[in-house]
Amino acid sequence: MTTKQASTRRTRQVLLGSAALSLLLGMPLLLAPQGLGVAQAQTSGSGSGHKGPGTSGSGMGQGGQTGVRGHEGQGGSTGTETGDETTSDKKGPRYGGGTNTSKPAPGTTGGRPVWAKEGIPAVELGRLSVARAPAHVIDKASAEAVSNWTTMGTTVMTLTADGQPTLTMTVAQLYSLPADKFAQIVQTYYPSIVRIDSPLENLGLLKNYVSTGTTPLTGVTPASVADLVGIFLGSASDKTIPITNDTVTAIYTILKLPALTPEQTATIAADAEAVRLAILAGHG
Repeated sequence: MTTKQASTRRTRQVLLGSAALSLLLGMPLLLAPQGLGVAQAQTSGSGSGHKGPGTSGSGMGQGGQTGVRGHEGQGGSTGTETGDETTSDKKGPRYGGGTNTSKPAPGTTGGRPVWAKEGIPAVELGRLSVARAPAHVIDKASAEAVSNWTTMGTTVMTLTADGQPTLTMTVAQLYSLPADKFAQIVQTYYPSIVRIDSPLENLGLLKNYVSTGTTPLTGVTPASVADLVGIFLGSASDKTIPITNDTVTAIYTILKLPALTPEQTATIAADAEAVRLAILAGHG
């Protein structure tokens, strides 16, 4: 046997041994057209982050120009996730648990406002819908009304109307009248009347008065709580939307004011409705 034949025989023996080892280890045997070589199938490393620790096996066999592709790793997309699995980053925006959760804690931002909860009658509010504004917005409007009142409250009105006696009074005196008398004067002398029209300011003053028991309008001595509340509510209301008991209940609930008795609710509703109708008639 020549040296070349012996070398070829040894090469074949090595190849057969490698093939047997490959079968045992589950590794492919890659053949190249130029010579016989053992290609090494490459596997990628373990996945990280959202990929599991499986292999993706995208490598080509080495040692030949057209080697067979290595086996793709299994479990690359279904391996166990790494990192802290209590975070909401991997759970999506609807995740409701864990330490980094998108679900707001009770009583914090994201909760339903009081006017969105049950207990408020289904009633059309019109301009009174501004009661749903944040508390600081309503409080600011109240403060602006009080600031303007320094001049407005002492304004002397000379009220004239065809066929009616001429009246002289300050704006503070007008707001000190019972709601029905306030309504009568507003309807009769509407073009000459000076009053607070802004729904936000009226509701802010209403909230302030009911919450503290004292009106912030200097010079005003309310005929009663119901009268002044009725004046504020009727002035804030939409002219064309009737004020009912449900309207009063809704506003008190939205503004988080103490609950009223049925009698108190009915009285305030009647006073506010009288003021609303007077403004509607006077406005024409």
